[in-house]
Amino acid sequence: MNTTGVSPAGEPAPPTAVAITGVAMTCALGTGTEAVWTGVRDGATGIGRTRRLDTSPLSCQYSGEVAEIPVPPQRGRGRVDRAIGMALGAAAEAIEHSKLDIASLDPYRVGIAMGTSVGGLDAGEQYHWELLRGEGRVEAASRHHLLTYPLYTSTDAVSAAFGLKGPKVVISNACAAGANSIGWAIDAIRDGRADVMLAGGVDVLDILSLAGFDSLKALDDQPCAPYSRSSGLNIGEGAAMLVLESEQAARTRGAQVLAYILGYALSSDAHHATAPDPVGSGALRAMRRALEQAGFEAGDVDYVNGHGTGTPANDSAEPKAVSALFGATGIPPMSSTKSQVGHMLGAAGALEAAVCAMALRDQVLPPTVNVDEAAIHDSATAKQGHDIVPNRSRPAELDVVVSNSFAFGGNNCALVLGRTPGKAPVRPDRRVVLTGAGIVSPIGLGREGFITALKDGKVGIGQAASIDTSQSASRLTAEITDHDYRRWINPAYARRLDQLGLLVLAATRSAFSDAGYQITRQNATQVGMVFGTFTGPLETVAQLTETIGSEGPHRVSPRLFPNSVMNAAPGHACLSLQIKGPLSTLAIGCASGVAGLGYAADLVRRGEAEVMAAVSADELTPLLHLGYDHLGLLSSDAVRPYDRDSSGCVIGAGAAALVVESLEHAQARGATILAEIRGHGGTGDAYRVAGNDPSGEAWAQSHRNALAHSGLTAADVGVVYGDARGTAAIDRAEANAVAAVFPAGSTRLANLSGQVGHIHSTTALMSVLSAVESMRTGWVPPINGLRDPLPGLEPYVGSDHDPAGRAALVTAANWGGTYASVLLTPWPSQ
Repeated sequence: MNTTGVSPAGEPAPPTAVAITGVAMTCALGTGTEAVWTGVRDGATGIGRTRRLDTSPLSCQYSGEVAEIPVPPQRGRGRVDRAIGMALGAAAEAIEHSKLDIASLDPYRVGIAMGTSVGGLDAGEQYHWELLRGEGRVEAASRHHLLTYPLYTSTDAVSAAFGLKGPKVVISNACAAGANSIGWAIDAIRDGRADVMLAGGVDVLDILSLAGFDSLKALDDQPCAPYSRSSGLNIGEGAAMLVLESEQAARTRGAQVLAYILGYALSSDAHHATAPDPVGSGALRAMRRALEQAGFEAGDVDYVNGHGTGTPANDSAEPKAVSALFGATGIPPMSSTKSQVGHMLGAAGALEAAVCAMALRDQVLPPTVNVDEAAIHDSATAKQGHDIVPNRSRPAELDVVVSNSFAFGGNNCALVLGRTPGKAPVRPDRRVVLTGAGIVSPIGLGREGFITALKDGKVGIGQAASIDTSQSASRLTAEITDHDYRRWINPAYARRLDQLGLLVLAATRSAFSDAGYQITRQNATQVGMVFGTFTGPLETVAQLTETIGSEGPHRVSPRLFPNSVMNAAPGHACLSLQIKGPLSTLAIGCASGVAGLGYAADLVRRGEAEVMAAVSADELTPLLHLGYDHLGLLSSDAVRPYDRDSSGCVIGAGAAALVVESLEHAQARGATILAEIRGHGGTGDAYRVAGNDPSGEAWAQSHRNALAHSGLTAADVGVVYGDARGTAAIDRAEANAVAAVFPAGSTRLANLSGQVGHIHSTTALMSVLSAVESMRTGWVPPINGLRDPLPGLEPYVGSDHDPAGRAALVTAANWGGTYASVLLTPWPSQ
């Protein structure tokens, strides 16, 4: 099986190292890499009194605010908010710094990976507050806020501005997102899916973040002092971007290499919703595994760029993890960049990786500032033998450095960077299979309940019953009416969870039960999770936003705030089930579930875990329904996927969880194997923010990439499960993509949105389970609501060709042009 990937021209691309050839940084120290790096070296601080937002009701008036954001010339079409402006600026500078001629490259070999926690949240807040002031009247709110609000918007803007059509992802592991995005990008290059990746993160100061951390009493009322005073953190904002290339590509064009990304690893604490494991065991596992992946030992490390938030919990746990890794002696210097720029949330790990690259280039140790040198000798870090490089940078011989990022929900990510390519060990190339599924849907619960409902033709779409749709023109929803899924959740634990958390935990527990797999203390570190979502915890965010708008930011609930980040729900699931392996959260909208399945399969394939849960969940709330209605996307009568008379979609709620295992592990424990995951592919159309290229060209390329990754041909595919949802732009693009790749008459087209509704990122992951049944028995569900197929689709929707025993492809598309496809083959025993 081909698992290294191939280019569209069919040439293998197995890079041995990933080079950093361009860097860009925008933060409180300034805009421009050399200006920021000079500030870091000089021990300057950008933390000062917050100016743009009114923080007077809060205990902390300090933040790391960006003074000015110049609008770059590559702004593309549409509005440019603060996050988009910083992301575009950083992308432009990184590309210029790398001297990369983007226009000369195959656009499908150049991708983007971005980390963010906040994204365009302020636009969502403005929309909500305008509604509140207008007493719920939709005409009182500006619909353009809805187009810039989603987390993926900045990534789409960069993709469109620079014509990037290769692998595309948004990671939202809170404070670990920027580092994880870089890790995801090096995987794309190492696996041959891209030659060049733009990777980094962006986040802006937002009143919800400031108010939330204040409610947790986590903010310092003065400029923060990590590893010394450790009395709290300061929130920062900014963007950082790296241009990553295969070493071969960089050498071929004679690029200057600043440093190399040599490895990364993820782990889950499974300890607490907000606090790190006090002994740092999850952080230790991430650092140790990242070094193993890079081919190094602890004694090879010359510097650690610590997470170093300044909170007592972090500044106690992280040094313990570092001490455990390096032993009582030989601990390398460790410093915190956050003392100079604040905690940039989802962009923090990206900026810190950029700082590490510059440190390797110039052979300089970055400092930790705001340190009281008279008192530092009595601090806990000093007593443990740590050198935190107090206040002033200094020259040092640096060959290998580690950069740490730890986040809410126990998400840990460690990066290893080096001055030379190194010699990483050969990675495993294992076969990957599906062994269980858990479903919470509008038509049925559990694997068997869901398939039975599909075969019975059950439709979960109807008039809204549990949410208020009185302000919407459409009253249709796809609601979960059977709440028996709560039986999979301990009632005592359920009180901690919001709607999204309940869905995720229920589906995940059901999936492991279906797979016959029990997580124990002995195997917990070999079990991980990738979570994908479109809505995220919108219900919780709306509650907090309403509180801020009506009562003030000082009234934000410390009980609710931890659930407001995208990765809170999977963090709860990992805590409840004691999952301690790799943990990541994808937020590329409707493509998150399928892309997350591909990522989970890759982590198993490469030996980062034996078992992964690939999970997707999406909420249904009145505000979400109103927003879709305001954009004119909802149907008032019926869903008609692939129909010439496009009706609009019906949105719903649900969750799907799939258990992914290495073949060896599944066979050793005697698991029932449902199917094999053969390959996956992803693209972006670089069309425009919130728009999709009607030609379907990029979508078709995602299918071709999945086929190439699997070593199969289009003729091997018996059924394609599509993501049409009754909207003209998406449906027509998909019709064109299917017709461009698959042979008419022998490949059938299926779609579940007419039965379960458009559950954003989750309907497509539910389709995987239906595809398994199609491969096993030949049954394919009829496309409910389809009356008059789009031109060219008749041979696909009218085919009665039996797909039993043949491969199945499942695909997903997001508004804004992100596409993901995964290829499954039936297990021989079926």
